[in-house]
Amino acid sequence: MINKLLPANSKTGVILGVLTAAIIISAWDYTGYFSQWNAIGLPVTMLLNWALYLFAYHVLVPVRRLHISRIKFGALFVAGVLLFSASSFLVAKLTISESEYSASAAHVGEVLGTGKKSVMHRDSTMNRDYIMGMMVVNPFTLLLYVIIANYHRRNHWLLRLDRWWKNEKYSLSWLHMVWLVLGWVLWLFLTIFSNIFSGKPIVWSTTLLMVLPSVIFFYINLKTSFSLLIKNKIVLALLSSLALWVILVVVKIIWFFLLTKGFGLPSILNGVDVFQTIPTDGKSSAYKLGRAFGRVASIANSWDLVILLISFIYGYARKSEQYQQDLRDLAESRQKEMLKQKVLEKEVLDARLQSLKYQINPHFLFNSLNFLYSQSLSLSDDLARATMLLSKMMRYGLQENNDEAKVSLVDEIEHLYNFIEFNQLRFSNYLQIDFSVQGQVQIRRIMPLLLITFVENAFKYGELHQEEFPLQIHLKVDSEKLVFFVKNKIRSGPKEDSTGIGIENIKRRLALGYPGKHILSIQNDSEFYASELTIIL
Repeated sequence: MINKLLPANSKTGVILGVLTAAIIISAWDYTGYFSQWNAIGLPVTMLLNWALYLFAYHVLVPVRRLHISRIKFGALFVAGVLLFSASSFLVAKLTISESEYSASAAHVGEVLGTGKKSVMHRDSTMNRDYIMGMMVVNPFTLLLYVIIANYHRRNHWLLRLDRWWKNEKYSLSWLHMVWLVLGWVLWLFLTIFSNIFSGKPIVWSTTLLMVLPSVIFFYINLKTSFSLLIKNKIVLALLSSLALWVILVVVKIIWFFLLTKGFGLPSILNGVDVFQTIPTDGKSSAYKLGRAFGRVASIANSWDLVILLISFIYGYARKSEQYQQDLRDLAESRQKEMLKQKVLEKEVLDARLQSLKYQINPHFLFNSLNFLYSQSLSLSDDLARATMLLSKMMRYGLQENNDEAKVSLVDEIEHLYNFIEFNQLRFSNYLQIDFSVQGQVQIRRIMPLLLITFVENAFKYGELHQEEFPLQIHLKVDSEKLVFFVKNKIRSGPKEDSTGIGIENIKRRLALGYPGKHILSIQNDSEFYASELTIIL
């Protein structure tokens, strides 16, 4: 059943576990005045809260993410709050009698210091207190569920957490941790500085635990403000800090009452007993409870506003530092690209110089080949054709357009055809070769002599005379990429030792000419050798 409503993973388990624990802790009848609440009312309330969370998960969060309509989101939000409030009120009326609620209200009054019963009618007091309480609590509850559900619907949260920790752990050190501890110790000293020198009582257990929400919200605001400031949303970041300050004050009020009334810690805050300072002359329990809330809020709000403003300023400083770092990274990236370009230009220049070393007067060489071609026409058509192909291949290798780093793909393919035809003439056309070209190759340009190395290796080490295992050479070009595939059967018996220089040179040229835009896959087993090169055009 749960698997159909929510994803079955550890994230769901943690969220539902924390949600269930929070409901039990906040709704448990600690006083024991409500005879049917813990057995009936609490389980039903838990089911209602789960249903409200499912409503946030499956309805509100998708509406918000799809940006369908803010009005629709608001209408659904209000409808959810009203339905949840009505259901919760009905459960309370069915499981809590008027006399039980009156006795509980009197007990609260005694705890707050009066011991007097409320002068208002019991039934109207119960209805009024529940309605007012639900008007305040239930919208915040649904808003909290929307935030949790939005986080819940995100995928790969463990991967993001692991990535965040990998990024952050290198910036953390023992010295950094010492400074953090010293900073919070200094903050604690500033908050109780006046109490120490004025001699007011300090309860360390309550004081230290009341600092915990401030620490948590400091880092929440730091993360939030930094995320907004990095997008240059300064006003929104400031408003977010103020909203978090209001939420922090509410959280500290609830946290204080949980510590003092739930766990029995002393109610002394900032050197003052909160409950002893509340007037007790004929005031109702709701009034005294509100005064207690206000007292805690007045003590916490100023220092908490300061700590969140410090967090905002720190986030702004981090944003400025990140901006400067981005500028440095951009400058470094441009410098690396310029260095790569210079290295590529040097490689091309070295290749040209290397080819020039083997040129023994190129004009004399080509004139000699032309002479041999003219003389061989009367002797043998194959000899004349082979001489012409040799002349074309050597001329292409010397590259007449030496100033360009890339050549036409059509010229590169013609060079492959000439090389294959030349070797067919050598072996009397007995070589088994399957060569195909697909796609529009006329407008494409690539680095020169990039494909011929794979074909040369196949002729050098491959068994090309078996009809059932022909040499496969396939070139395919589309609008995005070029794929060049060569596969041959490995020749058995003695053969030349491979130095690997050709392939290594190709890898180096690809890294310089197509950085991050190529994939070279080589498969070499005892029978076949295959290579596939993919270039993003």
